[in-house]
Amino acid sequence: MKPIEIYRSMMQGVWNIGFVENTLDEVIDGKSLKIRWLNHECKDRWFADPFILDVTDDKIYVLVEEYYYPHKRGRLAMLTVDRASNSLIKADTILELDSHLSFPAIIRREGKILVYPENYKGGGQKIYELDLEKPALVNGKQISDALLTDAVYTELFGKKQIYSTESSNPNESTLGVYEIDESGKYVKVKDYHFPERIARNAGDWFEYKGKKYRPAQECNFEYGHAISFQQIEESPDGLTFKELWRKTSPHPTMKVAFHTFNMYKGVMVVDCRGYRYRALAGIINFFRRPFVKR
Repeated sequence: MKPIEIYRSMMQGVWNIGFVENTLDEVIDGKSLKIRWLNHECKDRWFADPFILDVTDDKIYVLVEEYYYPHKRGRLAMLTVDRASNSLIKADTILELDSHLSFPAIIRREGKILVYPENYKGGGQKIYELDLEKPALVNGKQISDALLTDAVYTELFGKKQIYSTESSNPNESTLGVYEIDESGKYVKVKDYHFPERIARNAGDWFEYKGKKYRPAQECNFEYGHAISFQQIEESPDGLTFKELWRKTSPHPTMKVAFHTFNMYKGVMVVDCRGYRYRALAGIINFFRRPFVKR
């Protein structure tokens, strides 16, 4: 094994999801987050990039990236979570390809549930239907040839648009706007440039009490280092993004990254990243810290 491969193995990450107990008003105001982290006993996988699929009185259903260690790549899963204990009841894999899958964003339209995950190594952006009986994602259709990373579809501004970074610079400062062309696929029509690395999406954009919001990823120091919670303002010249707050992971030990915020039916979900081998990573970070520029 090459030295770089040994290093990556020792510094391997692990993610988990959690449910926010604050009200949405408290979240927007930047109050300290109270989070119930998912309880599970899975040792061969981790869960990240959560999107709430549905909520009942006793269960929460969540679509996630499920990184399965034996396959060394992400696939998509539907988690069934007990609301009372915050424990995982089961995880159903709903899509697995030869290339990495993540960020299972959801569109609800005409009684159907559509999912458009990140899969740029598979060659462009696809959208699938969720068959709940199987459960599985089916009938994949290409909607863009661009290699999008953590794309978000929205109609908040009166038209069908996708906002996304691209695989060439996924964690940098440029956010692209994509609209449908004559071929029926989404192509880039505009760029927004940020003064730092906060272009990548952290979840769905939404409107609340007449104002529009965007969770983004701050990637200045680390991929998904923190959530940058932004208010979107419209003008004749386009959109402006005003950061309301920025938060790193509040988890007691998983402090490396904090990079997703989503909600549905009053339930809010986030994720965080730590190290799989925490003690070993701590020793390595101690000795490499003087050489890391921030």
